[in-house]
Amino acid sequence: MTDTKENIICPACGSEMTKLFIANKGINIDVCANGCGGIYFDNNEINEFSSDNDDISEIKQILANKNFMPVDETKTRICPACKIPMIKTNVFGIQIDTCYKCGGIFVDNGEFEYVKKKFKKRPKVKPVEYDPESAIKIEEFYRDAQNEQRYYDSYRQFSHALRYKRNPLLILLDFIL
Repeated sequence: MTDTKENIICPACGSEMTKLFIANKGINIDVCANGCGGIYFDNNEINEFSSDNDDISEIKQILANKNFMPVDETKTRICPACKIPMIKTNVFGIQIDTCYKCGGIFVDNGEFEYVKKKFKKRPKVKPVEYDPESAIKIEEFYRDAQNEQRYYDSYRQFSHALRYKRNPLLILLDFIL
């Protein structure tokens, strides 16, 4: 999904969000500057700020010296872009709201800086170099994945039998045969 052009409503407090154009990124960030202080990032916009040297001073400036209304963080929020319920996702010990349809992310006031700070402190992982000699064969990978799926399906059937007091031995015999 592309950047929303029209003004959107904050999923946390219902106030109209302010479009903040980040010139060096060429994107609009939606900030609830007159409500709760939350920030909505359209699909992949948050990735524009994942580097250590990314400047977020414009975001800080629009939120500076304001008293924001408290919000119920347990409430299910509706994605302002596609109007479906967002899912609470645990990131570095805080709950952020994520839309699995359009990829939008909503963070409550103060959470963006917290996540950005924690993200910077994560150890850098060295990329693994491709080695054709150690590469897994696609046929083996596919066969193993099918076996894992069969095992999972059997376990689920066995668990279902126990839960609904069906005879688990019949399920076990089906699995063996």
